[in-house]
Amino acid sequence: MARKNLQIETSSHEASQPRRNVLIYIRVSTEKQSNNLLSLDSQETSLLTRCKRDGDHIAGIFREEGETATNMRRPAFEQMIARATDGTRTIDAILVYSFSRAFRNQVEQELTVQTLRKHKVELISHAEPLAKDDTGDMFRKFIGIVNEYQSKETGRSTMRTMKANAQLGYSNGGIIPYGYKSVAAEIIGSKQKKKLAVEPVEAEVVIRAFDLAKNGDGTSGPLGTKKIAEWLNGRGYRSRNGALFGTGTIHEMLTRRAYTGVRNFNEFDRRNDGERKAPSEIIEYEIPVIVDQATFEAVQALLVSRRPKSRGPRLASAPSLLGGLVRCDCAQSCALTTATGTSRTGVIYSYYKCTHAIKKGQHKQGSGASCSNRKIARPVIEKLVVEALLDQLLQPERVASILTTLKARRDDRQATADRRLVELARQVTDAEERLSRLYASIEAGTIDGTDPTLRDRVSTLKTTRDRAREALDYTRKSSAVPIEIDPVAIDRFTRLMREQLVSGDVAARKAYLSAIVDAIIVTDRTIRIIGSNDNIMATLGPDGQPRTLVRKSVQEWCPWPGSNQHSFRNSILRDRICPILCVSGSIRFPDNRLSALAFFGSQITHT
Repeated sequence: MARKNLQIETSSHEASQPRRNVLIYIRVSTEKQSNNLLSLDSQETSLLTRCKRDGDHIAGIFREEGETATNMRRPAFEQMIARATDGTRTIDAILVYSFSRAFRNQVEQELTVQTLRKHKVELISHAEPLAKDDTGDMFRKFIGIVNEYQSKETGRSTMRTMKANAQLGYSNGGIIPYGYKSVAAEIIGSKQKKKLAVEPVEAEVVIRAFDLAKNGDGTSGPLGTKKIAEWLNGRGYRSRNGALFGTGTIHEMLTRRAYTGVRNFNEFDRRNDGERKAPSEIIEYEIPVIVDQATFEAVQALLVSRRPKSRGPRLASAPSLLGGLVRCDCAQSCALTTATGTSRTGVIYSYYKCTHAIKKGQHKQGSGASCSNRKIARPVIEKLVVEALLDQLLQPERVASILTTLKARRDDRQATADRRLVELARQVTDAEERLSRLYASIEAGTIDGTDPTLRDRVSTLKTTRDRAREALDYTRKSSAVPIEIDPVAIDRFTRLMREQLVSGDVAARKAYLSAIVDAIIVTDRTIRIIGSNDNIMATLGPDGQPRTLVRKSVQEWCPWPGSNQHSFRNSILRDRICPILCVSGSIRFPDNRLSALAFFGSQITHT
């Protein structure tokens, strides 16, 4: 009874409050939750009804699907927190269906609550009404502990089940390796178990890739990942989603040991920097063989002999806005790390500095000149980079031009795939016509139906027809999705991206910055912002909503303009401090003042 009275009093008190600006956050982590009372629509309906009842104004709704609350780096969640703590004090409360929808870690929950309170923002749980006093704080902390315990216990139970499932040779879901498909195996209890089977069309590509890597194409020796990708792309082969094969995809294919018939489950700790787990935790189970062990080992030896020594940057751990992206143009192409210093007057300032210079002082380039990038003021370079992107890249006209170029390029590439479609369709038609003629000859008595070789001929023709038909269906399904250029969506995308880059905390801004920028190369006179047009396409979500992506590593093979003309092929130039002139792939400056350049697009624009 006391609990009911408390709820009634709380509701009455809330109803008497002045109109509040509220952010709504809803989340599901599994498909099962999306079909029950915790579905996104169900949560949203309940919270909208409450806001209408209390007279609250909804300032934004943040939806998260397929994200676990144990991970605090959720895109929609980070956007919401950044919006609530942007310093404008325009948000009064964040409303969630239950605390478990936002948090599964009690410490993170309380840290977030304290951060929100500093900005006068209240965290409200619809399903768990609490008093606004010390008792309410105590109950909230208790609920956080229970939610964390339930999450870990559920995780342990799920892992035990998945290990047992793998030991029996069944697939636990997830991303299916290229070359395989998931097929129904048997029903145990109420669960439909699945196993991996060979996908013939994809397996043919895998076998071809290994053969090219080991033996070459007949006109050369063993091919590298780039040449293999070019060979496959040039003959109309496409990846599962219809995209062109790239060096990363080919390298992943050539190093996937599962093709030898043994796949590992629970091999890496995804919550601890991807470290490999102890052998006792790893479950091996058999799957169909695509590549024999001898071929796989031979290809691994070739890859090791050509392996680069450096690894990609770890962007997630870098605390600064440009950390992991910004590099020095010295011969070592060192990353620039953040450092601080104190002036004679006691003022603390921050800057970026070459990591090699920090460790070894001034070092020499290949030409004998020492690294000149001693210190670069952090506020200066961050402002230059962000302003360059805002002024020259994130403009509706510029994004529309980039998408138009991508569309033309994709249509051109699709033409190769279309030619393969025509060839496969011709093979299907040819096989069917030959079968029809054979059957007609048998009916007419021209061919002896009892001929023992006739069965083999019919079987061969049927196999040829079925393979061509299967390849034709697969190629049609994997055809590239056309790019739609919507001016309204582009305008919204550029506006929201500009907002994300200039407001919010560093982590949220960095997530969007790294989604479109591959690298930032600093010299003594210029800042080169390097990015791909494909980054814009990948970041442009439905209806123009920006989305952050899993960060990829970018290997800076040739940092010098003369040795890598590709980085100068697509560029736009920005002149904020001094005039910039682009002549035959080289940049000249009238003085030594710092300037920013952004490399995007399909043409060189002179400013």
